[in-house]
Amino acid sequence: MLCHLFGVGVACGRSGLRLGSSLPMRLLFFKHWTGDSDEVGIVIAKALFRRRAGTAQLFATVAPPLCLEDIFRGDPAWTPLQQEQEIAPGKAGTDLIIRAVARPQGDRSLTSWPVSVFIANRLRYRFLVRGPTVWTYRRWRGWRRSLPIPVSQVPISYDLAFGGHAPGPDGAIMVYEHNPAGLGFVTRERLAARHDIRIPQIGDDAGFLTTDPLAEMPVHGFGPIAKPWLPRRRMAGTFDQRWLNERHPRMPEDHSLRFWNAAQAEMVLEPPLQGDEEIVVAGISRRPDDVRVCLPRFRCHLDLSGTEHVQLPMTLDTVMLDLEADDPQSHSATMIWRARVEAPDRFDAADVISQRLET
Repeated sequence: MLCHLFGVGVACGRSGLRLGSSLPMRLLFFKHWTGDSDEVGIVIAKALFRRRAGTAQLFATVAPPLCLEDIFRGDPAWTPLQQEQEIAPGKAGTDLIIRAVARPQGDRSLTSWPVSVFIANRLRYRFLVRGPTVWTYRRWRGWRRSLPIPVSQVPISYDLAFGGHAPGPDGAIMVYEHNPAGLGFVTRERLAARHDIRIPQIGDDAGFLTTDPLAEMPVHGFGPIAKPWLPRRRMAGTFDQRWLNERHPRMPEDHSLRFWNAAQAEMVLEPPLQGDEEIVVAGISRRPDDVRVCLPRFRCHLDLSGTEHVQLPMTLDTVMLDLEADDPQSHSATMIWRARVEAPDRFDAADVISQRLET
């Protein structure tokens, strides 16, 4: 794969593009085999936006670094994906990724409260968080769920959502493949040990009310899903001997572009976001108002020059919000635009042009 990293000093091959932009952006060019037979060029533009003191508006700052490999909190087998690598040929829609800590309004502790994200006419996604609880075994009463302990905050992380691993038959380890990093996944072998079992702190109404420790719960959260996890892994396609003999290095025939989307399924926006939406997140601030982030009001297109001159629209396919701090002035938005260039060897330069939308 040939690539060019703007401002990073990575050499590109003869078919590389000279890249430029009208905003502080980190740019990337690489080539990728399509599902058919052609090699296309991919241009990525990444920008970081922060609030200026005393304003709610987001402004572009220094060009952020590109993430070139998946970053996990610890062992990739058992911990959540913290940041998805950004070398992707495209996405089926916009990934909305949010880094946040759940907090109830006011200076108080609660046993549970709702968290939600809302975009008018596009997205309404809700789940619950609660304090720590456990399944406890009593000889005459069986398994009982303890009452949740009041807490003032809950990190929104998949290691507090349903999942994990547990002992299985004949000493095997059973893994909940939708979230190996989680907790609360129970097997009969685990029940037989009769030790206390931690229950997820992130879930939904039905899951939190279950009286059966063997019951599974949906995985909820705002973070990226790792490629080996289900259901994302299935979308990669079939990598078998036939693929190796007949299609390599192209993707399998049953490969889905949705594989490159890392966001929770509910937070993949199709068609993609445009860049002027207001995103409202509730349940993450002690302040009386919900957290509101207005994405910058502009769009990007790619201006290509060489043996011919072509302009291409760029798709906003990734929005990452860092809302972890309770102070809104510390919040930021990272946005990634992407364009596919057919027959890229026709061109020797590409400029990412940002056009502000009229209010």
